[in-house]
Amino acid sequence: MKDFSETEAQRRIAQLTEEINRHRVAYHTFDAPTMSDEAYDSLFAELSTLENRYPQFRLPGSPTERVGGVPLDRFERVRHSVPQWSFGDVFDIGELRDWDARVRRLLAKAGLRHAEAGSGLAKAGRGDLAQSLVYDCELKIDGLKVVLTYAAGILQQAVTRGDGTVGENVTRNVQTIAVIPLRLNEPKTIIVTGEVLLPKERLEAINAERQKNNEPVFANVRNAAAGSLRQLDSRVTAKRKLSAFIYDLERLEDDTLPLTQTEELNFLEQLGLPVNPHHQSLKSLDEVQAYYDHWSKERHTLGYDLDGIVIKIESREAQEVLGYTGNAPRFAIAYKFPAEQVTTIVEDIAVQVGRTGILTPVAHLRPVRVAGSVVSRATLHNADEIARLDIRIGDTVVLRKAGDVIPEIVAVLPNLRTGREQSFIFPTKCPICGSAVEQRSIGKGAEKSAGQYCINPNCFAMEREQLIHFVSRKGFDIAGLGDKIVEQLLQEGLITDGADIFALEIGDLQPLERFAERSAEKLIQSITEHKRVAFEKFLFALGIRHIGEETAILIGEEMERLAGESVQTFEDVMQVLPHITQEQWMSVKGIGDQSAQALTEWFQSSKNITLLERFQEYGVELLPREQLKKHLNEAVSGMTFVLTGELQGFTRDVAKAMIREYGGQIAESVSKKTDYVVAGEKPGSKFTKAQSLEVKVLGEEEFKKLLGL
Repeated sequence: MKDFSETEAQRRIAQLTEEINRHRVAYHTFDAPTMSDEAYDSLFAELSTLENRYPQFRLPGSPTERVGGVPLDRFERVRHSVPQWSFGDVFDIGELRDWDARVRRLLAKAGLRHAEAGSGLAKAGRGDLAQSLVYDCELKIDGLKVVLTYAAGILQQAVTRGDGTVGENVTRNVQTIAVIPLRLNEPKTIIVTGEVLLPKERLEAINAERQKNNEPVFANVRNAAAGSLRQLDSRVTAKRKLSAFIYDLERLEDDTLPLTQTEELNFLEQLGLPVNPHHQSLKSLDEVQAYYDHWSKERHTLGYDLDGIVIKIESREAQEVLGYTGNAPRFAIAYKFPAEQVTTIVEDIAVQVGRTGILTPVAHLRPVRVAGSVVSRATLHNADEIARLDIRIGDTVVLRKAGDVIPEIVAVLPNLRTGREQSFIFPTKCPICGSAVEQRSIGKGAEKSAGQYCINPNCFAMEREQLIHFVSRKGFDIAGLGDKIVEQLLQEGLITDGADIFALEIGDLQPLERFAERSAEKLIQSITEHKRVAFEKFLFALGIRHIGEETAILIGEEMERLAGESVQTFEDVMQVLPHITQEQWMSVKGIGDQSAQALTEWFQSSKNITLLERFQEYGVELLPREQLKKHLNEAVSGMTFVLTGELQGFTRDVAKAMIREYGGQIAESVSKKTDYVVAGEKPGSKFTKAQSLEVKVLGEEEFKKLLGL
């Protein structure tokens, strides 16, 4: 490179910065590249070299800031200057009309008049806004919300939504997203919000690489986007090639805000921010429904995921009058695409007792895959819901699950009844402690319904169920601690939580009914032998809401990546896990909003940290991960297995445990990436799909041979 004078270097840096940014916008925003990648890279290399030689002339928002820097230790928590809201949801045209009617009533009551003709609301002149609403419709991108702050046109800060009040500073990672300008076209001081997303083709490439490296793949683009945006090493984020769309102007200093939502989007685009091009201004709900129907069918043609559309009242004046509820804007609503629905059979209805004493009926279902996961249970909420659905044991039902929403039964198919179905009778006594049950009203307004509660304030249902879960085979697997023994120890006051089990002595047990000296010794021996446990089994045993066996295993496999270090002792758990954010938890395959929130709340509870300290005090230890796969089998290690049908020699859970012990992985569905399908008797659709994809199918004997049994 020729030597430049300082004046020449300053001019050249400014020219290169402008030219590279121009080509970046053409390529990433308008999908119309104006030069080859090689030529672009050459310009970028020249700019980088000049900036390193003359750092005093680097301009704010330089393209070189997108490369990523030295890894952070943690994300800084930032309080939002503008509260962040979530949209309310509707799922059909009837619910949409109800929302529209509420909006019109509120506007009519406020007596709002159009401020001026030509505002985008009533071209003919002034009139009652409630009678002439115009709607802005936008695509609802399935990604991760981010809040961007620009000062004098320069990107200053990027923060995740977090809890709506406090988020995480991910500025360095957002700087790596090519479509987000580091410098606006005008020197505006603004705060905007948008959605960070991962294009579908990038998810496929990333998952292929992760599978090649024997890393868990991302379940969907949303989890992948969340995991990518929350990398402490921004260089990793840069490699993921995230994208984004900006959809809202939160604050604009020293200027008048646009009068309509459409004008606002046009203004954002004028500043150089990426705005989704598929928004429309519509004048009736029929037009809105047509827009919804179109994108419900065409969403799969896009390079990113949608989960619905967002409908906003066009007029900013109307938006300000309508305002917000406690957690959502009244002037906007999310119209979700139809949830995935399947049919299955109700095999039983059982009642669970919650920590508040409420009795909740739960339908035990024939396991079925819906919305990407296998579901075997669905809450029926209360007796009113059972009566409304007229649901009976043995019924064929329609099950709906949308994203991370809890599965729900939405309809019964009475024409498929055989006459052997059984009506469910709600218990009049608590199924755990036997106390009387009373009916109380729950909810408010249209959501108000009746719930049954155990009247015993000292009901130990929660503790009992938690401890039974804790010592179960998938948890600590403590032989001799069956349901009745657990209940007996609770009744005697010898235990109140899992840690107390490891403080028991022979002398505590001998005076109890059913315990002779030998049986007491055997139980204490069994407890002692199970003081060493795999992290995954321990996590499952804690009974954290929404964290099942498979999820616990996935977390264990991802723990080092999440924590940035090995987690092998209780001290590690207590020091590291409370600092993992909800968004970081969501980067683990299979973990959605609810699971991530439950994990975050559990490990940030001082009460639970004290519980962990007691486990450590009583000698409970975590097994080092290298001991978990001590029987690595070359034919199994790194291979992905799918199981179908009924195995005769062992249960499916045992088969899964052996595969994992030998270094293999378990998947729930068959794909081209599956190495083996293990088929027992009466195999299902997985067997057929394996044949169509030419995936190797193993019978039970072949499977045993592969394992060396």
